[in-house]
Amino acid sequence: MEKRTMNIQNILAQVDAYFDADRGEDAERLLQQSVAEAEQEQDEGAKLQLLNELIGYYREVSRHEMVYKTVAQAIAQTEHMGLEGTIPHATTLLNAATAYRACGKLEESMGFYRQVQEIYGRLLEPDNMLMAGLQNNISLLYQEMGNYREAKERLLEALHIVEKNNAGYETAVTYANLAGTCMQLGENGEACRYAMKSLDIFKSRNVEDSHSAAALATLGMYFYREKDYGKAVQYYRQAMENVEKSLGRNDYYRRLEGNLTACEEAYAAAEAGNTEEAGVAGRESRENGSAVSGGQKAGRTGYTGGEVQSGETGYTGGEVQFSGGADAAGEEVRNTGTGLALSKEYYETYGKPMIQEQFPEYAGKIAVGLAGRGSDCFGYDDAASRDHDWGPDFCMWVTDETYGEIGEALQQAYMKLPGEFKGYRRAAHVNGRNRRGVIRISDFYRDLAGAESYEAIDWKNISDTSLAAAVNGEIFRDDEGIFSAFREKLQRGYPEEIRYLKLAEAAARFAQTAQYNYPRMLGRGDRFTAEMMVWDGMKEAMKLQHYIEGKYPPHDKWLLRSLQDSEEGRETAGLIGQIAAGLKKPQNPVKAAEDYIEQLGAYFAMEMYREGFISDTESYLDAHSEELVFKASLAAKSNEELVDEIARLEFEAFDKVKNEGGRASCQNDWSTFSIMRRSQYLTWDRVMLLQYLYDFYREYHRGHNLIEEKYGRMMESTAPEKYQEIKSHFPELTQEKKNIIEQIVGLQVKWMEEFSAGYPTLAGNARNIHTWEDTAEDTSYETYLRGELGTYSDKMLELYGRYVVEYARTGRNTAYEIMENSVKMYGYQDVETAEREIAEYEAGAGKSPEMQ
Repeated sequence: MEKRTMNIQNILAQVDAYFDADRGEDAERLLQQSVAEAEQEQDEGAKLQLLNELIGYYREVSRHEMVYKTVAQAIAQTEHMGLEGTIPHATTLLNAATAYRACGKLEESMGFYRQVQEIYGRLLEPDNMLMAGLQNNISLLYQEMGNYREAKERLLEALHIVEKNNAGYETAVTYANLAGTCMQLGENGEACRYAMKSLDIFKSRNVEDSHSAAALATLGMYFYREKDYGKAVQYYRQAMENVEKSLGRNDYYRRLEGNLTACEEAYAAAEAGNTEEAGVAGRESRENGSAVSGGQKAGRTGYTGGEVQSGETGYTGGEVQFSGGADAAGEEVRNTGTGLALSKEYYETYGKPMIQEQFPEYAGKIAVGLAGRGSDCFGYDDAASRDHDWGPDFCMWVTDETYGEIGEALQQAYMKLPGEFKGYRRAAHVNGRNRRGVIRISDFYRDLAGAESYEAIDWKNISDTSLAAAVNGEIFRDDEGIFSAFREKLQRGYPEEIRYLKLAEAAARFAQTAQYNYPRMLGRGDRFTAEMMVWDGMKEAMKLQHYIEGKYPPHDKWLLRSLQDSEEGRETAGLIGQIAAGLKKPQNPVKAAEDYIEQLGAYFAMEMYREGFISDTESYLDAHSEELVFKASLAAKSNEELVDEIARLEFEAFDKVKNEGGRASCQNDWSTFSIMRRSQYLTWDRVMLLQYLYDFYREYHRGHNLIEEKYGRMMESTAPEKYQEIKSHFPELTQEKKNIIEQIVGLQVKWMEEFSAGYPTLAGNARNIHTWEDTAEDTSYETYLRGELGTYSDKMLELYGRYVVEYARTGRNTAYEIMENSVKMYGYQDVETAEREIAEYEAGAGKSPEMQ
């Protein structure tokens, strides 16, 4: 094959455009397609560069398994190209190290960095800027390992190199990194000096980015610890301004905002003369260092293609986890979530000895922990929680039998435990019994799940908040496992049918309130009701995020707090915050809020699309209700039942196809049709089955027969003149979609060729393989497959593409597995048996086969 050089810059420009449009999946798909094209065109260099881009993408979106897979492919590619021990090889290893570090594989990351260091040591001068970038990255790894002393040494080595090269910006970044690291080491004065040096350079260059923000945040923490709260406020405000200018109001900005609030409160307390209150945060921040992301904007829009890119300086002082600034005055200052830890320590100190001493024969029959109703069970308790139902206590769950034997005595012993622990008093529980102390397992789950067994739960009527309370908290001990077994089943989340219905309900309510009624009520001049609609919509948005993640939403008052427990939830919380801020804007608040509501709708549509719940990304969420409800109606069916339903619906549609030469005999042969179609669909996963059945059902009831379209598309090869007459009746395929189809067809034709070589008799009883073998009467496997894929929706084609890629990744063959399903339906033990017996029959030496 003639080699052709790909235009990588055009590809990367298109990738950037996708990210600018918030179309990350399209960018990923383009990169994957381009890798496949590079392989086909034998453009080895392009393939390596694209794989490095993919490593960076998967790192940024935390797709860990894909990181590991792509790293392995990239390293194998360098070896295939004979690049071992070269700078391009080191570049790939550096990207691998950084990606593994982001995935938490710290030891493996260090192994890659050491390989890079060995190559650089052989090939580069000691003061090469690539060396500085490497030292910065290794320092980050040491920080994540908790070895701040070694991290500092690496940064000092990097500083020596960048100063020798008169690299002003890189010097400023390294000073900022050193400042954060010194703050972690408690070297506050040195941290302050480095931060000041960093800012001097940034100011001389008019730089106001996330790195300068990190230096400012370090100074904020420095003056906070020095109890100079006025200066701390000043520096945190400047840090927030720089982050907003360079990155927008992202998670880093919001963390800085929390720190600023804490500093302002400390400043106000100090001004009022309350030095004790003002000093609480300072003492805690000295005891608790915490890291904060410097949040460098990615080199490519929305993601980084790797720490070192060809043609760039290779300096990476930036994608840095800065330490010692932004978080120490945040959550920890407010002393939240202490109840659960207090409960466990109280149990270990008093409860555990009490059980062992007074009820030793029952110790293994008592499950202990803290779970159920109460903010402390969620870890959301704070100072305001302590006015009721809060204090050092725990739960003991027992079976009805054990309760009958020792329940009252165990409760009495529990009540005699010390009434005060670590300065906190045990509180009387004013909001109902059975929250703490001895609780029957049956009572606990009857109260919260509405049933004594998982199988008896009435999922359509039990509240979200009760289910959230049933799975929160922590179990300290459960030897029998009875309590935990029920809990673990609940932790799986809603059954599929209920989850789809919950998604449909929340999506529809969000659309009806925030997306539809809000602008309508504004148009009527009723701003009060309009804003009420927005807040109703925000509550549904928070619930919707929980359903997408497969979690039970807690009580309304904890919905926003609960979003902070996941990266996706924090994204939603940030958008909701922007909507709230938009409503308060003095200039055109209506437009500001509407824009953010639209962004939130688009975000949810993309999240549900990525999870496979819906088939397009329409931002008006009520547009997806029909699909979600339809899929909910199928959820009770097994995969085998879904396969049967698809085959019957297709046969019904096939029956309506009108052929030029009259009705085909196969249109009357349900048995053969059923085996052929079910054999294929039994290799699909559940998401594919649900999606295809929904697509087919929707189009069929719109009067669009996908079977008829499939046979029509096949005529492009079998009857090209006739095809020109009818092609306008079919949806036009984009070039991108055609390219994807051809890549899939190429793989599956290759697998069919391999199957034919191994099982010639079975293959001889099937279709011809190649399009060039088509005749007006005989359609090949390749043409049939191409026609079928042409009828798939974009979402279905995406799912099918992943299915084929997974087969390729695992070394499996779709042709073999589909044929294996077929021969088993005809009564053969397996493919090998069918091949042998049919071959013997055709040679006149065996019995009549059951498969024709």
